[in-house]
Amino acid sequence: MATLQKLRNQAGVLLAVVIFIALAAFILGDLLQSGSSLIQGKQLEIAVIDGESVEYPEFQQRFDQIADIYKSNNQVNTLDEAAYQQILNQTFENLVHDLIMTEVYDELAIEITSQEMFDMVQGNNLHPIIVQVFGDPQTGMVDKANVIQFLKYIQENPDAPQKAGWLNIEKEILKAKKESKYTDMVAKGLYANSLQAKQSLISKDKIADLKFVQKKFSTIPDSTVKYTDADLKKYYNDHQREYEQDAQKTISYVVFNILPSEEDDRSTLRWMNDIKNEFTNATDNVQFVNMNADNRFEDVYEKQDVLSSAVAEWAFNAQINEVFGPYKEGNVYKMAKLNDIKMLPDSVKASHILIRAENANETQFAAQIIDSLKTVIESGRATFEQVARDNSQDGSASLGGDLGWFKRGQMVAPFERAAFRAAKDEVVAVQTQFGFHLIKVTAQGKTSKHVQLAVLDREVIPSTQTYQNLYTTASKFAANAQDLEGFNKQVAAEGLSARTAVFGENDRQIPGLGEARSLIRTAFNDTKTGKLVVGTDNSPVYELNDKFVIAAVTSAQEKGLRTLEQVKASVTLAVIKEKKKEMLMNQFKSAKASTIEETASKLGLLVESAQGFNLNFGSVNAIGYEPVINGAVAALDINKLSNPIEGRNGVYFIQLTNLTGGGNGNIESEKLALYQSSSYRANFQAYQTLKEETEVVDKRSKFY
Repeated sequence: MATLQKLRNQAGVLLAVVIFIALAAFILGDLLQSGSSLIQGKQLEIAVIDGESVEYPEFQQRFDQIADIYKSNNQVNTLDEAAYQQILNQTFENLVHDLIMTEVYDELAIEITSQEMFDMVQGNNLHPIIVQVFGDPQTGMVDKANVIQFLKYIQENPDAPQKAGWLNIEKEILKAKKESKYTDMVAKGLYANSLQAKQSLISKDKIADLKFVQKKFSTIPDSTVKYTDADLKKYYNDHQREYEQDAQKTISYVVFNILPSEEDDRSTLRWMNDIKNEFTNATDNVQFVNMNADNRFEDVYEKQDVLSSAVAEWAFNAQINEVFGPYKEGNVYKMAKLNDIKMLPDSVKASHILIRAENANETQFAAQIIDSLKTVIESGRATFEQVARDNSQDGSASLGGDLGWFKRGQMVAPFERAAFRAAKDEVVAVQTQFGFHLIKVTAQGKTSKHVQLAVLDREVIPSTQTYQNLYTTASKFAANAQDLEGFNKQVAAEGLSARTAVFGENDRQIPGLGEARSLIRTAFNDTKTGKLVVGTDNSPVYELNDKFVIAAVTSAQEKGLRTLEQVKASVTLAVIKEKKKEMLMNQFKSAKASTIEETASKLGLLVESAQGFNLNFGSVNAIGYEPVINGAVAALDINKLSNPIEGRNGVYFIQLTNLTGGGNGNIESEKLALYQSSSYRANFQAYQTLKEETEVVDKRSKFY
């Protein structure tokens, strides 16, 4: 029985342990599952704005919307690097703006009523966005029936693709209206008083003559200025905002340029020599060039002075179908074949008729119209000038299509080719990016010999073997380097030249390397100081713009306040300048006498003069840019000596000797003008102040 009881007791303990483990697993499993969501959230966090987290999917959606608008407006399918960077920054700035201002609107209870929205969309005060979307391109007028019809359509068809576009329009209208209300509130808190208006009128167009005494800070040697560590610390503490820094990293890197070898050059030359007979015997030079050259045949006729001297000397003495070369220009081997010779004018006078075409349907229609008009002119039923006046969709229509005289290079290429190759009084049709034209050459300048060359070209580029050899060399360097210490030793051992680059976490380019986002991103997010920058392919060899690059992080600078030790040099210069100001101000105060001449004598300085000094603009040549001088002159009476004036670059005495102009105008009108000027700036300045007080953590570098 004792044994049985013992087993029962142990089983009870075992059961309790099993239950505890099961409960713990259940609780921890739920917690871990929740934690994984939290961790994932942090992983997807792209920004924290005033404590509010923003995740990557939301940001990417905003980015895609702006990118789609850009592509549509510019009729492109992809973004180049400049556009990509511009949209990335615009998306972030819009996001920051929206989150900051949404909180402001909520605090101020700024709302848009349904009646206000109706008025902006269908009522008497249409919003500019509605006018832009639904307005007639010619008149700018909006047919409200079209707006109502559109709204009814998307209401009856909630899955229509147009609905998403409309919701974005509504969102933008609401945002713009709220911002307008906020701006009005800020502006209504501004005021310009009569004293400000009077001072403004006095300074307007006022011209002063003055005498002055000056002593620049630069005249005092820095070595003579005494300061203490306490002075440096006080200045640093008083100006900490000036020493805030963004996160930066510094790398040292070496470059292995991916350039063609001598064998690549010889190989390209052999190819040119091997194909020369085929080129010489080709019966269709244009087709041969288009099938074999790096660049397609260029349908141009050129004068002798446009070509290089060797090619020109051959071309203007050769027979049609003769071949010249191979010859090398830069990194390209070429052969030229004389395809045609023409006597062409250097300038022409012409008239034209334009029928515009912006899409496929319009193109077909415009081509038919041009053919019909050409038939009418050539049949003699109407003159070119009359047809141009009645039909041309161009500003020259009122002149009968007359474009006057023009030289080569002044018109788009298809138009120029047609105009310069047409005979006098011949009517020719041509298509350009603007539509279809009829051209009539009415006069021609002096003609001269022009040649048309069929140029077969082949650039010398690195072969696969050359590429592999260079990659092997770069990889061997990286393998021997391993880290920053090894990097520096390997640079010295191989006699290479290491370069330095400093960049922020959202930068995309490195001077000398160009687009280098992949390198910058990895250096910031995944590389510690003293280590090589290793890419996602586990290789430290980056291929950037025809270069293999190997980099090591030499230092990292965290975002925040730089220490006094880090900025000691600049703080020291600032303190020395402050000490000079204090010294000179004391000297000038002690030396002030009844006249500027007596004051200058006490200081051992010369009295200088300036005439025609405008209080609103410019500076005194002998003084330089000193805004405080402008303010002091405006407040002085004639012949009165100023108190010492502490400027940006020195200390001054001034005495006004003459003042003309200014002072005229209506006080009330000037008050209104000052108010309007400040209210125009209200929205931007108010937002900038709010932004400066908002903590913004930018984590875009993790994703872009």
